[in-house]
Amino acid sequence: MEDNLMKLYDISFPTFSTAERAASLYRQGNYRLENGIVKISPKNSLDLGTYFNAFSIKKWMTLTYLNRLGISLEFLGEFSVEIYGFKRRFEIKYDREEDEVKETYGKGKQAVMQNFEEEIFFAADATNGFAHEFDFDELATFAEKVDMLGMRLTAKNETGTFLGGAYFGEFSKKREVKIGITICTFKREKYLLPNLEKLKILTDSNPNYSVMVIDNGRTIEEKNSASLQIMHNRNFGGSGGFTRGLMEQVSQNKNTHAILMDDDIVIELAALDRLYSFLVGLKEDYHENFFAGAMLRLAAPILQGENTSKWNGRGVTLFGNNFDLSYKYFLCKNEKNPSDANTYAGWWFCCMPLVTVKKIGYPLPNFIKGDDMEYGIRQGKDFLTMNGVGVWHEDFEQKFNPVMKYFHYRNMYIMQHFGRPASKFQFLREFLRDVKACVRFMDGHSMRMMERALRDLEGGYEGITSVPADEKFQQMRNYPLTKNAYVLLFVSLYLGFKHFLNYDEHDAKLKNFVKEKLSDQKFWRQFLGLTDK
Repeated sequence: MEDNLMKLYDISFPTFSTAERAASLYRQGNYRLENGIVKISPKNSLDLGTYFNAFSIKKWMTLTYLNRLGISLEFLGEFSVEIYGFKRRFEIKYDREEDEVKETYGKGKQAVMQNFEEEIFFAADATNGFAHEFDFDELATFAEKVDMLGMRLTAKNETGTFLGGAYFGEFSKKREVKIGITICTFKREKYLLPNLEKLKILTDSNPNYSVMVIDNGRTIEEKNSASLQIMHNRNFGGSGGFTRGLMEQVSQNKNTHAILMDDDIVIELAALDRLYSFLVGLKEDYHENFFAGAMLRLAAPILQGENTSKWNGRGVTLFGNNFDLSYKYFLCKNEKNPSDANTYAGWWFCCMPLVTVKKIGYPLPNFIKGDDMEYGIRQGKDFLTMNGVGVWHEDFEQKFNPVMKYFHYRNMYIMQHFGRPASKFQFLREFLRDVKACVRFMDGHSMRMMERALRDLEGGYEGITSVPADEKFQQMRNYPLTKNAYVLLFVSLYLGFKHFLNYDEHDAKLKNFVKEKLSDQKFWRQFLGLTDK
């Protein structure tokens, strides 16, 4: 490749256990592994049109200033190389109850496997390596016809060996990008430390990345270097930890973006290479947009858990839930950016331009639950997403936990004021559904937490934050769960209808808090006890 082409990202290999269980997200076809080396027998093919190794041509051409694309492949032997594009043909409806795919022309996995159109854009024979470039006009034509580009290597007369490759690009306009990965943790070193080791590989190879750990448990030694900072913080939950990280990223003024990232994710580093290159060439119209990394399911690593979500008035609607990303149909469907006023992204991997953080202020002091929802809605722009930028994460457990129930009720009722649109009648409907569920299942513990949540809701964030968040958490852990069920029901109904009748007053109070207290760092620094630091 010419020197003026920037490497966008490498062709990825599954090099760790989770990735090996999801090998079809990296490579497909008729190949075999010999001591970890990819071998392709004569007349057999290796397909790289996959989640991690395909190229999202339509998105790169629409959202960035890309005007030239180079592809380089390393191999031993003689191969026929095809560069092809693909797109989905027609929509398929997914039947969750039967757990199968159905559409007009058939059903089952075979329908999905065949539900894409492919067009070969370039083909050539090559020996011991391959390189080719496409100019802007060619790329523009590809983007009009297909969603993604893939590569297929077919061994000629002898067994060949595939060694690797990369995508390179030239942008007509670039910008400086520096990204601070911001991790919030609480006494979870068994997850955090292996991730820090992996991220060190990234920061050693790309100094435009750095890592900041906000340690709510204060069990890890503090550190301050160019590539890694570890800071102790009071346990004010994910809200307090991630907000502390955002404030530090803004105050230090060395990075352009922050990625909020969970401590227990499993990440493919090539996803971060792809994100960096994409942001460097991103068009100005999208400089303030958040970028959401998808969540892949750790228990079933070829399946996607979600690729952004939407607040639906009661809970969430997951975009891309249960997409089998080993199929090209779902890769193409996954390329569609969600566009909804209530869309948000979970903070297991969410990249935020710091210019946007300065503009919209800081997250709600929720401790846990709902802060990512409201903040995503508040930023008010479509989320950017892309195949290949995602992490594996455990499925969220829905086990009964009285303390979590408290935060769920309180913060979801608060969301009834920040969703778009929001209304007193929607609040009442969801409140009565919760009451009905508690009565139906004779769930006195949940009713007790609902009563406490409604009491705290009455005071707004001024009341909620009058007690330090770590102390509040301990209060709720020790909160007595036993109380006469009829009294609980009566009190909860009284408080719920009272909030309904005074909804407009509470609405104004909550929104004024965001406007007056969260627009700068003063409130959060006082709340976290950082005013003397």
